[in-house]
Amino acid sequence: MADKVLEYLQLSDHAAKQIASSYKEWTGFLATAGRLYNDVCCKG
Repeated sequence: MADKVLEYLQLSDHAAKQIASSYKEWTGFLATAGRLYNDVCCKG
Protein backbone atom coordinates (compact mmCIF):
# COMPACT_ATOMS: atom_id res chain seq x y z
CA MET A 1 0.00 0.00 0.00
CA ALA A 2 2.79 2.44 0.86
CA ASP A 3 4.39 1.68 -2.51
CA LYS A 4 1.22 2.82 -4.31
CA VAL A 5 1.11 6.05 -2.30
CA LEU A 6 4.75 6.75 -3.14
CA GLU A 7 4.08 6.01 -6.80
CA TYR A 8 1.14 8.45 -6.85
CA LEU A 9 3.21 11.12 -5.09
CA GLN A 10 6.00 10.76 -7.65
CA LEU A 11 3.50 10.86 -10.52
CA SER A 12 1.84 14.03 -9.22
CA ASP A 13 5.22 15.67 -8.62
CA HIS A 14 6.32 14.87 -12.18
CA ALA A 15 3.05 16.20 -13.62
CA ALA A 16 3.26 19.41 -11.60
CA LYS A 17 6.83 20.05 -12.71
CA GLN A 18 5.94 19.40 -16.34
CA ILE A 19 2.89 21.68 -16.25
CA ALA A 20 4.78 24.49 -14.55
CA SER A 21 7.86 24.17 -16.76
CA SER A 22 6.83 26.86 -19.23
CA TYR A 23 4.23 29.48 -19.97
CA LYS A 24 2.92 27.45 -22.92
CA GLU A 25 2.49 24.30 -20.83
CA TRP A 26 0.75 26.23 -18.04
CA THR A 27 -1.69 28.06 -20.33
CA GLY A 28 -2.42 24.81 -22.17
CA PHE A 29 -3.24 23.13 -18.87
CA LEU A 30 -5.51 26.00 -17.84
CA ALA A 31 -7.35 25.92 -21.17
CA THR A 32 -7.91 22.18 -20.89
CA ALA A 33 -9.03 22.43 -17.25
CA GLY A 34 -11.45 25.20 -18.18
CA ARG A 35 -12.98 23.18 -21.00
CA LEU A 36 -13.37 20.10 -18.79
CA TYR A 37 -14.91 22.19 -16.00
CA ASN A 38 -17.45 23.69 -18.39
CA ASP A 39 -18.29 20.30 -19.86
CA VAL A 40 -18.90 18.68 -16.46
CA CYS A 41 -20.19 21.51 -14.33
CA CYS A 42 -21.98 24.08 -16.37
CA LYS A 43 -24.36 22.23 -18.65
CA GLY A 44 -27.86 23.41 -18.35
